[in-house]
Amino acid sequence: MNRIIFRRLIVVATAIVVSMGCAASSGIPKDGLANVTQQIGNLERRMEAVEARQRNMVEILARTRGAVAYIWGTYTFVDAKGHPLRHVVNDLGEPVADPQGVPLVDVKGTGPIAVSNYCGTAFLVGPKGEMLTNRHIAEPWWEDDESEPLMAAGMKPVFIRLRAFFQERSGGVPIEILRVDEKYDIALVRTVGWSPDAQPLALHPHPGKTEEGQPILLIGYPTGLEAVLVKLEERERAELEEQTGECSYATAERLSAQKRLRATITSGFLWDVLPHVLVYDARTMGGGSGGPVLDWSGTVIGVNAAYLEEFQGGNYGIPVDFGKRLLAGGGSAFHEARAESQKLLARYESDKEKNITSCNTRSKLP
Repeated sequence: MNRIIFRRLIVVATAIVVSMGCAASSGIPKDGLANVTQQIGNLERRMEAVEARQRNMVEILARTRGAVAYIWGTYTFVDAKGHPLRHVVNDLGEPVADPQGVPLVDVKGTGPIAVSNYCGTAFLVGPKGEMLTNRHIAEPWWEDDESEPLMAAGMKPVFIRLRAFFQERSGGVPIEILRVDEKYDIALVRTVGWSPDAQPLALHPHPGKTEEGQPILLIGYPTGLEAVLVKLEERERAELEEQTGECSYATAERLSAQKRLRATITSGFLWDVLPHVLVYDARTMGGGSGGPVLDWSGTVIGVNAAYLEEFQGGNYGIPVDFGKRLLAGGGSAFHEARAESQKLLARYESDKEKNITSCNTRSKLP
């Protein structure tokens, strides 16, 4: 559309130049002709800039998608002796629930290991697989009301799976937690045993210079796998769900093997810039937590952190300065549940459960 408009403007301007040229021979000052000629040059340069920006945007989106990872986490709680919570089952092997329908769990249970599954987003910021994400992705029990009673009782959270899926690789790669911010919802993690070839995203050198009203891009996995599954043909989706369950870890592995795991991109505008939070209207949902907030040059200005379910016009990110602080060694080192427990993973896989998840949908402000 811009190209068409500019072409028409140039045609009109050229016609004006021709008419002015004729008029100039009748005594019109030549500086008027020079002024119009300059305007035509300016229009041509603006059109070339728009075309270059469009080409650059295609490259930015392709490069950024390769650096954005889908995160899958599965964790449980163990007692001081390392015994995990298990489902309580009756004599028929059926799960037992309380009057409200909540399954009963106990370290003395004889059923499958009781787990929590969740998903999120992270993005590359270093050459050895270092990634920024949210603290509630790296540490999902952080400020979680359901986890507080278990931890108060002396239970310890342990990861069974903590994996990142990249476009360039078939299957998830384990990740470990390096550092978390003591106050804000941001964390530094790293791949284990494998480093992506994708180029890390550039962090804005002066994020304080971001301005209200500027356009932004938001990349991640809002709704988790659901937004990926709807892109499949109905027959493919039905077949996949029958084989792996809906939005299971096996579903993520299959989509990854088929090179179907592609991050979702939304755009909007930055409406509020505060020292501790960015506010924007680019759409997001649970699962998009931890994705990069980019300016239109592809530079990271923040990390997507939260949204309000009642109002999609205001979503929230942590300024990238807090991520740069973690990269420089700030924050707190993560000492408990830093990576997967291979011992518990083997037990969990032997249970042969359907590993169904609903993504973490935290909506609190950072």
